[in-house]
Amino acid sequence: MVEESHTAGSSRRLLATVPVLSETPTALTVDFNAGFNKIFDEEDRTGEDYYGRVDKHDYSSFPLFRRRMLSVSRRGPLLVLTQQAFNESDSPVLVHYYLSRYHSNPDFEPFETKNLDHFGFYETYPQRESGRTVLYAMKFDIHKPIVFALSAEIPAGYRDAVRDGVLYWNKALGLPLVHVIDAPDGVTAPNPEYNVIQWVGDRRVASTSHIQDDPLTGEILHAHIFILSRSVKHGDLDEQNNHLRYLVAHEVGHALGLRHNFARGPVSTVMNYFDFEQEVRIGHEVIRSGDDALEYDRNVVRHVYLGEPLDIDTLPAFCTDGQSGCAPLH
Repeated sequence: MVEESHTAGSSRRLLATVPVLSETPTALTVDFNAGFNKIFDEEDRTGEDYYGRVDKHDYSSFPLFRRRMLSVSRRGPLLVLTQQAFNESDSPVLVHYYLSRYHSNPDFEPFETKNLDHFGFYETYPQRESGRTVLYAMKFDIHKPIVFALSAEIPAGYRDAVRDGVLYWNKALGLPLVHVIDAPDGVTAPNPEYNVIQWVGDRRVASTSHIQDDPLTGEILHAHIFILSRSVKHGDLDEQNNHLRYLVAHEVGHALGLRHNFARGPVSTVMNYFDFEQEVRIGHEVIRSGDDALEYDRNVVRHVYLGEPLDIDTLPAFCTDGQSGCAPLH
């Protein structure tokens, strides 16, 4: 398996060598477990922008030991593999592989991002097109519903709050593009067919979201979100639910492609971090009860997703990870 560069003069990069065990006129028997023996460290998005809007070509990796392929299945056009292994520290590693023939989506309209001066989305790595470097924002295709599936592990007393947090983004979009369903039996994150919101214990550092996208166009193919159970350990039940509304809206914002916005000043986005009391207020007054989304969220998501004009002069301030002097409010 090789990474084929779309830049003239660039060389291919070897990703994996998969042994062929046997061959017939109609089939090959291969050993994916032997071939998939390392994990590359670099993310597939320039998400947090730690080193600027450039591709450092960081091909560093760590080896996988005692590898065992747990499952191999077909999901439509995808070949889905799940592998259990251990890293150099003898900690367990679970790896999910999704393999398919590449087809670009003819209905998807890429959105080129030129800088991070006024707003920010996650981006593809830089590409050379027509003699210039371009980066595309990561976003879903709006020609079909954007559906998030709630895992069965989300407690009954919090499920409505999680739904409210997801559907906040319909207020921002001004259209009912985002939908919420209950995940089918047995579906958990990550899953190549569903955008799952997964309730997990406290083994993780923080609640988080992950995106898999088309690296050439920026189309988000699927996303998954992990919400820590300790997120609702403070306050009474109403405060817990309102805090959860904010937290889910924040993580779904990431899943839709938005970066953090740590700019100081009046509250204009759910993509910042606030103290507990402020997040509870946002959850109640904006997400649960309000008729409209916060100003930055509304203007930016409509600009990138729907092509609406953006008035830079009136847009709230923006400041994201990696930029000088930029840090969360809390």
